[in-house]
Amino acid sequence: MFTRAVRAARFDKKAFTEAYFNDDAAADGAIIVASVGTISYLGILLWHVGLDAFNLGRLLQTVLAGVMSWLILAIATWFVATRLFGARGRPQTMMGLQGLAVLPLLLEMARNQVVAGIGLIWYLALLVMATREAGDLSPRNAGVAVLVGFALAVLVRALFSVPFAVFG
Repeated sequence: MFTRAVRAARFDKKAFTEAYFNDDAAADGAIIVASVGTISYLGILLWHVGLDAFNLGRLLQTVLAGVMSWLILAIATWFVATRLFGARGRPQTMMGLQGLAVLPLLLEMARNQVVAGIGLIWYLALLVMATREAGDLSPRNAGVAVLVGFALAVLVRALFSVPFAVFG
């Protein structure tokens, strides 16, 4: 599973094709997304803050926000791809393929805006590749579907952070 994610991060289309035919791809995607969230949180603490600042609630918030964003992004992208562009496929397939694309988000650990921006652009490019494979779409249509899904995921993630800010 992690080997496939590394291959996908290198724009290996075969990794996405293999995941397309894997019934466990959505579960694998959830594990990869949760792992990336955990590693990012711990990496930021280790390299920039110090492990003394570890907070289980903050770790949980980071992992839940990452998984929730991934799910919302995959469902929204699937919805746009199927309704606007006539793509076929199941939302689980979209979840599985987009779950492979999250490794570039580990660059957030650098705490450098340029490096994090490169990671985000890399991630979005992988999402377009995953969406093309999941929905058999043109690059343009896959890009539009990903951007609409990404905008919705950012909005929901911002709303999700409110309860943690109030009660945390």
